[in-house]
Amino acid sequence: MNIAIIDDMESETAEFRDAAEEYAALNRLDIGIRCFGSAEEFLADYTPLKYTVIVLDIYMKEMTGLEAAKLIKEQDKDALIVFLSSSSDHFPDALRLHAYDFINKPTDKERVFGLLDDIFRQKTEVCSNLIFTCGKETLRMPYSVVAAVCANGHYCDVTDGSGTVYNAHLSYSSAAASLSEDSRFLEINRGVIVNMDMITEFDREGCRLSNGMRFSLNIRRRRELVQTWQNYTFAVLRNETIRRK
Repeated sequence: MNIAIIDDMESETAEFRDAAEEYAALNRLDIGIRCFGSAEEFLADYTPLKYTVIVLDIYMKEMTGLEAAKLIKEQDKDALIVFLSSSSDHFPDALRLHAYDFINKPTDKERVFGLLDDIFRQKTEVCSNLIFTCGKETLRMPYSVVAAVCANGHYCDVTDGSGTVYNAHLSYSSAAASLSEDSRFLEINRGVIVNMDMITEFDREGCRLSNGMRFSLNIRRRRELVQTWQNYTFAVLRNETIRRK
């Protein structure tokens, strides 16, 4: 799936892009995102079916989003266009152009998630992120993707669901404080927190995760830790059953 975002305000482009990238990471989807600073720049690149979704700001310096949409529809009447605007004045115009959706600015994550859920015909809950610096890059990793956090000197190592380890410039205590807000995380040993959604089994001295990694646990607390995991798993299954009814 490819998304084009056309907006002459870089900060607002970034908000939509960041939310779409987080959605893709959360749902493990391969979504390509390309941003354009003007309708003219986008149209110079555009060919029918190149983009699954075209997100157009209505108010831009030169050609407006509405004008661009008319040209797009002339080439592909089924193009999936989403308008962004700080005003609802042009909502009737958007309807006449058979827009897929109309999103009021400022864009928020819940609204972008809802849009993409509609397109993918699924339901995604907005989740929190573990934010940390790795090298020169600041990463925002959804809690659902975090497999484990382990203390490493003054900082910590963050492991994702695929087993990739990130040397995070983040103290273990700060990470633990953030993850304590979410019931899925369990400290199984001093300096080791794991995501219970990813635990596949407990053995005599540790637990194994779905990414193949194994972490030692506090032997004295083994029974308590196993019971906590079992209770959490049961609660998740119960909630899923309720949602299906």
